[in-house]
Amino acid sequence: MPKKIFTYLSEVYFDELDALWVLHHARYLHHLERAQQAFFQKLLGVEDFNPQRDEDIYVVVRNLHIDFREPIRSPGNIKINYTLRRLREAGVEMEFVITSPGGETVYARGSRTVCKLSGKTHQPKGWTKPFREAMEAWIEGR
Repeated sequence: MPKKIFTYLSEVYFDELDALWVLHHARYLHHLERAQQAFFQKLLGVEDFNPQRDEDIYVVVRNLHIDFREPIRSPGNIKINYTLRRLREAGVEMEFVITSPGGETVYARGSRTVCKLSGKTHQPKGWTKPFREAMEAWIEGR
């Protein structure tokens, strides 16, 4: 089975570019976070993030690997594709590719793992059954 891909268009603004007219490396993370929020909202079937309703959004980034390929040199849209690589009891590893809107230029690619925590104890806690099932549907071969 082919991988399921979640696609998110994010807009790069002028004020995110540095003096060299390049998107600063730290700003890539802001766009990845926006894409992850949209992806989790899709998995949850909600329009917004509400921690009282959606305990599965209480996550921390456990690790991040990013390989910068080409600099983003102007304001405008970028495309972020997420795929799920591996699901664990309280974590999920996602791969991402950041490209131009048409996909012809790859700006960056990498992976990130997020870990779900309990909002009360701040310790790892398993995904809820509905969210886990939604994520399992996105894993390759399932």
